[in-house]
Amino acid sequence: MNENAAEPVDELIALLRKSLTPTGAQSFGHLVLYTSFGVVRGRLLLSFSEEAINKTDGEAETNWPGAVIGLNDVTVEHYSNHLASATFDRLYVKLSDVQGFALVGNQGQ
Repeated sequence: MNENAAEPVDELIALLRKSLTPTGAQSFGHLVLYTSFGVVRGRLLLSFSEEAINKTDGEAETNWPGAVIGLNDVTVEHYSNHLASATFDRLYVKLSDVQGFALVGNQGQ
């Protein structure tokens, strides 16, 4: 079952690789991550984009340093009642906590 848990991460990284230009620019507006604590919406950090581009297809995604995805201009809609939503300039999410994802909008929109 551990192999199945890594598949969404592998799919996310593969999709991100295909959605980034050679310079690391996003071809989508925002990345939406569905996590255990809430829905996270933001834009990829350039350093994460560059790392995704430079990874080879055979490398395991969970072997990334820290196994986190970095986002800028982040909004989090928390599932708990005590904090309905929050915004952050920068947020790092453990890849192992990502349960689902979506790419939303086009660049510039």
